[in-house]
Amino acid sequence: MLKRLKIFLFLFLCSCSVGREYSPPSYLTQQQLLKEVKIAPSQKLIAKDWYTIFNDKDLNTLLNYALNHNFTIQQGVEKLKQSRLLLRTQSKQFFPMLDGIASYDYNKANNPRMLTEDTNDFTVGFDVAWELDIWGKGRYLSEQYFHLMKNAKFSLDNLKVSLSSEIVSIFINLREAQQKLSIAQKNLKWQKDILQIVQNKYNSGIADLLSLNEAQYTVEQTSAIIPLLKEEVERYKNSLAVLAGALPSEMPVNLDKHKSNLVSDTFKYSVKKLYELPLDIIHTRPDILAAEENLQAQHAVLNQAIANLYPSLNLEASFSYISSAGRQLFNSDNQVYGYSPGLTTPIWHWKQLINNVDIQKHIKQEALLNYNESILCALTEIKNALLAIELSHKANSYTKNSYSKMQNIMNLTLDKYKNGLINFTDVATAEQNLLESELALIENNAQILQNFVSFYKATGGGYNFRYHK
Repeated sequence: MLKRLKIFLFLFLCSCSVGREYSPPSYLTQQQLLKEVKIAPSQKLIAKDWYTIFNDKDLNTLLNYALNHNFTIQQGVEKLKQSRLLLRTQSKQFFPMLDGIASYDYNKANNPRMLTEDTNDFTVGFDVAWELDIWGKGRYLSEQYFHLMKNAKFSLDNLKVSLSSEIVSIFINLREAQQKLSIAQKNLKWQKDILQIVQNKYNSGIADLLSLNEAQYTVEQTSAIIPLLKEEVERYKNSLAVLAGALPSEMPVNLDKHKSNLVSDTFKYSVKKLYELPLDIIHTRPDILAAEENLQAQHAVLNQAIANLYPSLNLEASFSYISSAGRQLFNSDNQVYGYSPGLTTPIWHWKQLINNVDIQKHIKQEALLNYNESILCALTEIKNALLAIELSHKANSYTKNSYSKMQNIMNLTLDKYKNGLINFTDVATAEQNLLESELALIENNAQILQNFVSFYKATGGGYNFRYHK
């Protein structure tokens, strides 16, 4: 009966734990989300390859390559591997530690007063040391590294979201710059043709020197844009190479050749469908989940600090064979064993341990505030992206109409000039306005695409863990 009582007491002590139970943060409820963003609750999932909606094969190929070769992503993978190994290592700290020992000690008798003969001592055995996890310090330590491991996993997912968004954004910038370059070159050719008309009139004495200078000025002004656009194109190409993890000359796609430019036309979409989102769309973003895991890890650290206030029970034991003759080493008469239980309780550094508990409380509160701020930022990003998509669509219709009207103005103005009804100043103004309106249309087309990038990044980019296993 006494033996059973001892076993029960031992198991009870080992199962005890102190500390506080973790309570998940409750910032931004589903009702608040519905109030802030008029979401149409849906179980529709956001795909990780959301960028395929742009229907650009080069972009798809580039993204798939980058996700496997980007150096930042590879660093994130290494950090995840490190966190897994740390979890395996730290979770074993409160297990019994068994060490094997083997030694040989030889002493030669050079001084008869000290040793009368040579001595040989052989020792083989093992030592055991164990700090019993009475108050849960070991469990809390394992919890800490488990949540740090999950933090690394979600952080890696967030890196993929950021990489995908950044590559798509720069790819759009590249296509925008290429389209602007094409427009500038087309307008330059047209302006040179008009300059030739003015030159012929000037040579014939019909046009004055002012008209000739204005025509030349327009050509020179457009010519100055082209080198800047070429430099912009090369800069975006080099940026994409860095993100893809490849040399510019070894990219998986030829960025100079493309059948169609995705910014040349307005992207068609349904604003209504964008509001069809899961109610937990924000709380399942990888960066939000990473912040929550960091909060849980710090909660475990706080509980460790509380457990350190309590006494610790240590048990050490040893068993070995000791003999002066190697052949007789494992004789039962040469067995030596012992054990040494010990209890350690904090006294003089008690205040230091109390202060550490307070420190960990404040660190946890900081982690909670960081989590809440991340939630608020995510909500704002979604609202801004949806609003930008809606308004950019309206702006695009006006920009299209203004460009169409400017084309008519340019044709009418040029006809009047050819017929001698107006001077060339009106033509020069129309030329500049036409170029600016066409460039504005391309910028607006690109901005719509950029707003979609912001939207998908704000919603988690498809890496929403709770509904994307």
